[in-house]
Amino acid sequence: MANGRMRGPFLTVMAVLLGLLAVSNCTKALQHAYNPTVLGIVIFGVRFESIGSNLLLGPLMGVVLGTYARGLWKLRPWVAPLSVAYAFYVPTNLVLFWYFQTDPTVPPLGFMVAYLTVAFTGSIGTALYLGYHRDKLSRVQLR
Repeated sequence: MANGRMRGPFLTVMAVLLGLLAVSNCTKALQHAYNPTVLGIVIFGVRFESIGSNLLLGPLMGVVLGTYARGLWKLRPWVAPLSVAYAFYVPTNLVLFWYFQTDPTVPPLGFMVAYLTVAFTGSIGTALYLGYHRDKLSRVQLR
């Protein structure tokens, strides 16, 4: 609850999922070091596979997503523009990744449809939800 306003189940779930994604991004280098078959972070369609690049870019993306998650959790007004930027980033990242993908193995169509549904619901859906429910966002400044 933020100033008596309820977040609601959708924003609560999205804040938690984005928080988990932030932690996952921050630990990309550790994931790769522990299991080299786990590949790296993907930014604008480019998969970064070295430990150094994941050590730098993983936490940077983690901070962005963590900030987004906290803004949703606290219902801050500055989260609305961030949600729009993320709504454009996710589809762009996916399209560029599949364009640059050189691996001849293609995931099954069912997996791709399910992945796109979750990714688009999370990114575009959150931006649309915030656009239609601006009144839920707190006008109180950060403490």
